[in-house]
Amino acid sequence: MAEKMKGFGEVLVQLIDKLAGKETDLELHFKDLTLEVAGLKAKLNGSVVLDVVYVLERK
Repeated sequence: MAEKMKGFGEVLVQLIDKLAGKETDLELHFKDLTLEVAGLKAKLNGSVVLDVVYVLERK
């Protein structure tokens, strides 16, 4: 499971990087997402909106 989350995280970072500077919203929807932390499990349904607005600094 940790392997899958690492892959998902890497894909998400690449996607956000491509959207940088375009003032884009990225909306993630999930259903029956199970998170396990320190032996506790939580099942989630919903969505998250990421407002992607950042620019590279000039040097």
